[in-house]
Amino acid sequence: MSADLDLKEVTQRVAVLMTEATGADVCFVHVVDEDGKRITLVGATPPFGEVVGQVELLVGEGVAGWVAQHAEPAVVPNKWDDPRYKYIPALRGEDYTSMMSVPMLVRGSVVGVLNVHSKETRIWDESDVALLSDVANLMGRAVENARLYARLAEREEVLETFAARTVEAQELERRRLAGEIHDGISQRLISLWYHLLAAEDAIGDGPATDAARLASELASAKDLATGALGEARTAITGLRPAVLDDLGLGPGLESLARSLEGLAVEVAVTAVDLPPHVEMAVYRIAQEALHNVAKHAQASRVVMEFGPTEEGATLVVADDGSGLPDEWMAVAEDRGAYGMVGMQERAELIGARLTVASRPGRGTTITVVIPTGALR
Repeated sequence: MSADLDLKEVTQRVAVLMTEATGADVCFVHVVDEDGKRITLVGATPPFGEVVGQVELLVGEGVAGWVAQHAEPAVVPNKWDDPRYKYIPALRGEDYTSMMSVPMLVRGSVVGVLNVHSKETRIWDESDVALLSDVANLMGRAVENARLYARLAEREEVLETFAARTVEAQELERRRLAGEIHDGISQRLISLWYHLLAAEDAIGDGPATDAARLASELASAKDLATGALGEARTAITGLRPAVLDDLGLGPGLESLARSLEGLAVEVAVTAVDLPPHVEMAVYRIAQEALHNVAKHAQASRVVMEFGPTEEGATLVVADDGSGLPDEWMAVAEDRGAYGMVGMQERAELIGARLTVASRPGRGTTITVVIPTGALR
């Protein structure tokens, strides 16, 4: 039971075990809520499985609530004579006469309560209470582990959602800025360039000296405008690659690979339907990987593959270059080489796994596995 991290499954097994261990007719497992003010029925033997999750008691209410409040067992030969007993129609209390209730303790705190009920009048002795209490404490750890696991899973889900929204918000902002640069700065620079070109064509009618000076100034201005226009286009591409919006991730990756100069490139891309923020992360990782190949690897050949796999989807970028030292991550951080570190961080943000296989003189292979959960 301790190996199972599903709270419902654990408590159902606990309930069955308790009826067998004590010879009781039915068992109810209550767990103390996060706020410590209520206990909730989370496990029960048949035929009460359908009311699991629907029965709640305040701590201090009923026999189970009293046990949760005082952290002490309670043996009740006839519950109708006990003022602590609270009748709950859904649990058909009229069918059972005697009950025993013990706390599930973990490090001195009550995490739950076990109730066993008997149809016939029964007086459980100290050995019965000791047995049930010992097993209850063991099961308390299993219940606590399951609850902690459920809480961790919820937090991880929230973190993944937050990361996805953060990346998506970043890309939306990039797209907005790219649009503003394209519609504003770029258009003005293009207009300026044409005005300068027209002025250059019109200077032939003036004095030769003035014409030469004007031509020189206009040529310089035109060069500046051309350079600024190129920088604006580069900034637009850096903020949001137009190929992703126009053609999608597959053609975008192919375009990246084909842009490498002086390298033999092999590309094998199969379309995979990914959310926009995941597409962007994969594109940026591939972009950085290819940039590293071109700038540092001293390679003659690079292979890039992307497509669906059993695990979800996989990106592979492999080169035949000089390779990396065994302690490549430490060296990268030491030298401020944030490209490799950035790829790791991008992969983590989308829940992907990035691995680097490299040996000096034998090239480098970067593999990114995007899990099924990140796909559409």
